[in-house]
Parts: sequence; structure tokens; C-alpha cells
Amino acid sequence: MHPSLCVGSGACRQFASTVYQLDDEGYLDLHLLQVPPELEHDAAYGASACPARAITVIADAPARERRAEGQQ
Repeated sequence: MHPSLCVGSGACRQFASTVYQLDDEGYLDLHLLQVPPELEHDAAYGASACPARAITVIADAPARERRAEGQQ
């Protein structure tokens, strides 16, 4: 999350409410959000909806490799 870029549109929450929580003013309430592997797709979808591109999703490479191999 890049707080200085956030415009408080709430699009991230609208498209990925299981991942993104907003504060009372409509901004993301966390600077660093750890997303469980099963919600990575939702996180990326919500981030892509952000009109200010204030959210960057960084995938955990080892977790991604384990999923590709069929492990959890």
C-alpha cells in the first residue's frame, strides 16, 4: 500500500472485501497486508481496481512454487 497515492475510492474493498478493510475515512487501514495464499487472486483483483494504483501485490515466490507443484 502506498498511502500517499490512495484517494479513498474504496474500489479495492468493493472488488475484494475479503482482503481489504477500510478505516472510517475510507482509506485502507494497513500499510502492509499479509494475504493468505487462497486470497492472492482476490488481492490482485482488488489492487487492479484501484484508480490511483496505490496497492502493489507482491507474491510470495515459495508459496507460488508450492501451489504449482500441487502442495499447500
